[in-house]
Amino acid sequence: MKMLMIASMAAIVASGLWAFASRQVQDGPDPIVVASIAKPNPQKTYSIANAAEHTSCLAQRGEKLSNRSLRFSAGPDCDLVWPGLSKARTWIETGDGMVVVGNAKGEAIITIAEGDGLAYEAIEPSDALLTMAVVD
Repeated sequence: MKMLMIASMAAIVASGLWAFASRQVQDGPDPIVVASIAKPNPQKTYSIANAAEHTSCLAQRGEKLSNRSLRFSAGPDCDLVWPGLSKARTWIETGDGMVVVGNAKGEAIITIAEGDGLAYEAIEPSDALLTMAVVD
């Protein structure tokens, strides 16, 4: 009886080891989906204000276009804030805290940097008294 018990235990252990060893490891992403974390909304709306002209408008920064650039769009009313701003199509992060807002050809319309508060401030052209603050 004792021998039968030892043989049964050995068979159980052996089958467990065989099942563990023969299990195939799956490569790739984990198939379990967790919906507890919402996907971030890539679009942000900015209020752009010109202190010298007392004008302002809204513009949107959208989805990623490349590693350091995002889609950008400003309405025709933004030309009253800064000439050519309605032609802005890209938001390019330079990696040093500055952002180049450029047209479809990649030419800079304005260059902004993080200000003292929550807003960006224009640094190029030097006569641009512009601030950009997130609205939403």
